[in-house]
Amino acid sequence: MLPRLLLILCLLLPVQAMAERRVALVLAAQDYKHLRKLDNPVNDAVAVEGLLAGLGFEVTVETNRDLKRMRRALDDFREDGAGADVALLFYAGHGVEIAGVNYLMPVDAQAGSADAVADSALPLAEVQAALAAVAPVGIVLLDACREDPWGGGGTGQGRSAVALNDGVDQPKPGLGRVGRADGVLFAFSAAPGEVAADGEGADSPFTEALLRHFATPGVEVRTALTLVQQDVYDRSRGKQLPYIESGLPKLFFAAQTGDLGERDRLLVAMAGLPPALRAEVEALAREKDMPLAPLYGALMSADLAGKDRAARAQALVQSAESFLRFRAQVQLLSADDPKVARFRAEAEQALDLGAFDLARAALDKAAKLDAEARDALRDNYRARTLSEAQTHALAASAAKTDLRYDLALADLTKALALYAELEGQALPRPERVAYSDLLWDQGDLLRNTGNTSLALRSYRAWQAVAAARVAEVPEDMDYLRNWAVARVNIGDMLLLQGDLVGAEAEFRAALAVAQKLSVTPDAPLKWRHDVFVAQSKLGDVAQLRGNVVAALALQEDSLGLLRQLVAEFPARDDVRRDLGLVLDRVGDLRKLSGNPRGALVMFNDALALRQALLARAPDDDATRADLTISFDKIGDVLLTLDDPKAALLRFKAEIAILEKLVAKDPGQTRWPNDLGMGYVKAGDAYAALADASKAKSFYVKALTLREKLAAQDPANTDWQRSVALTQSRLGRLAFKAQDFAEAKRRYTAAEAISRRLAAEASHNASRQQDWATDLDYLGDVALMQGDAEAAHSFARQSYAIVSAMVASDPANVENQMALVSSLVRIAMYEDDPKQMQRQALAILKGLQAEGRLDPGRADWIGIIEGQLQKP
Repeated sequence: MLPRLLLILCLLLPVQAMAERRVALVLAAQDYKHLRKLDNPVNDAVAVEGLLAGLGFEVTVETNRDLKRMRRALDDFREDGAGADVALLFYAGHGVEIAGVNYLMPVDAQAGSADAVADSALPLAEVQAALAAVAPVGIVLLDACREDPWGGGGTGQGRSAVALNDGVDQPKPGLGRVGRADGVLFAFSAAPGEVAADGEGADSPFTEALLRHFATPGVEVRTALTLVQQDVYDRSRGKQLPYIESGLPKLFFAAQTGDLGERDRLLVAMAGLPPALRAEVEALAREKDMPLAPLYGALMSADLAGKDRAARAQALVQSAESFLRFRAQVQLLSADDPKVARFRAEAEQALDLGAFDLARAALDKAAKLDAEARDALRDNYRARTLSEAQTHALAASAAKTDLRYDLALADLTKALALYAELEGQALPRPERVAYSDLLWDQGDLLRNTGNTSLALRSYRAWQAVAAARVAEVPEDMDYLRNWAVARVNIGDMLLLQGDLVGAEAEFRAALAVAQKLSVTPDAPLKWRHDVFVAQSKLGDVAQLRGNVVAALALQEDSLGLLRQLVAEFPARDDVRRDLGLVLDRVGDLRKLSGNPRGALVMFNDALALRQALLARAPDDDATRADLTISFDKIGDVLLTLDDPKAALLRFKAEIAILEKLVAKDPGQTRWPNDLGMGYVKAGDAYAALADASKAKSFYVKALTLREKLAAQDPANTDWQRSVALTQSRLGRLAFKAQDFAEAKRRYTAAEAISRRLAAEASHNASRQQDWATDLDYLGDVALMQGDAEAAHSFARQSYAIVSAMVASDPANVENQMALVSSLVRIAMYEDDPKQMQRQALAILKGLQAEGRLDPGRADWIGIIEGQLQKP
């Protein structure tokens, strides 16, 4: 908190008058006679001299002095600087702690024993005393090694010395903590007991950071040194963390007022992070072999520090992968223009430092340069257009690293527009691959942010690019596969929009290609996996059409294929994850076929698989989200088996996970949609437990969430349907409470949506059933309100719809039960009700004999038999 507080104070305080007198002594030692020589201390001293002189210090420099000359330099400094306002000492060279005393090592320092070292070195206390005699404000900057040179733990790579040959008073690793000293600020180049590198360039890392940040305009010296500290820490990837101890009596500003830049703001924020959070970032950076700053930048810009650990980890992994892709693109997409290459290199450097805005500014300059040259040099038009498109592609990756999906989409759109200009100019294969990959990326981003119409357009453009390449070079199998994958994605979007016919055509075309590629010699895993994907999608279409038998056959074939792939590739967790999805699909179809216990076996298998995957990757949000699917489906079966308490436990577990995922990344739409379903299912469980109040609260939560999603993407018919289903459930609660006016209002809202969706998707059985159900509910309300004519009309409309559904798919248990419900309702209005009641009873007994009757509905048989016995 201190650095942040000081920064705020700095912004509020007036600019300090620069009339104060500042004096500095700069010492450096590298040509040691008895210790290991160093490379950079004199360079460090010269650089710091220039820095301090620019800040108004009177600077004295002494390099490669023995102990006698070092002490004389201190005496001269004490005399010449007397009466100054600020006194500063910078030292670069070897340093060590012996028996609790810190020493600076002159060039003639001895190495024979601890006593010899102590007698031939300059105690830090003498430096502190000299500063106190000169000025009320003292600053000590020590760029000396904290590596243990005599205890056998040194690496020999930092500012270290040689080993002592006695065993008495062995030095502790590093310089010891100095504690708070009134009037003095100490800044050591590394933490006590840690190594300070000498550096591979002209200066050490600590000195380089001083040169970058000590003169930062408008910040107090402690904040400036915090910037130095975090800069060294970041650039060393957590290996070196300078140590600061301040006892200054007042604020001291090295430079005049000014605003902190993006990089400096990040460094100040990093200083306030707790160790556990820093450890998370460092572990991921080590795993990905990348700098720390991009991850810290994403942590701050997306406000991930306040999220739960799993959500934060998933977002940071997304940021890391986007950064790595950006870095790979920079290497792949080389620029012909050296100025463009320089701007891209600046962007890469800025991104390494977590300066996202600077990176984008550099890329904007590169794109602008390409655009200007493209307009001016028509003969170079093609190369410049490609270069500008590539720059925007890099900017999109940089934006995704910062988790800024809006900026990423904007840059992808610019890049694709430029590629489209060249589309008719026979793009070479590498550029065409880049073009199609960007279309794929754009489609996925639009899909994940809830815009199915624009995503569909992107996927179709991607498919067109692939188709053109296949037409030119039919033997290009990679592009043939690309074409098929594009068609699967197109089918997904059509399915979301309720176009079953169009979706089925896309999936069948993709399956034909996948089957062809899967039998080629040495077919890779992904080609064989594509068969499963397309086949399973066709199973989904069959299920939506109400053809349970065909759907189950397709999904069971997919299950066999996935199990074979898992056996062949046991290390591929992504294949195991897909196995869980197809287990779910088979379970769904068993449930629809009237086999809830068989469904439960599939769902429990999927749950066990996902729990095993999560145990191996506990921070993987995708696997955690899959776990919620298992909880949802098992809860559904438990409700069917009349165990609402057990079902409620599963639904609450589902909700707990999804609420965290939504909080982590509210820009994604899949998880809010799933969360809405979780709320509905919890409401169902409470309704089954006769707790209408809690049921209503969950239904209202679901409706609020679902209406927001439906408004965001009106073309997504699944989301529109979700709104209708939630309204219908609220209607049922009101009906049970005998609030028939409220029930009618809810049912009317639901029926308006379900009627429109049924009209738009005449082949979609679930849409037809939704409409029939809402008509039944409106008929029930009309009957309770005394309007028998309206109730009869609603019942007849529902009966016509359900009868057609049963005729198209006799094996579908849900359709059969819907017909039973419709027959019972319409019988109330017929002159001979028993005929329809007997028909309903025959259906129920047939399902019971086949073992496909839901146990929770078994009492319907007795109820109808009782009606038939009445005169």
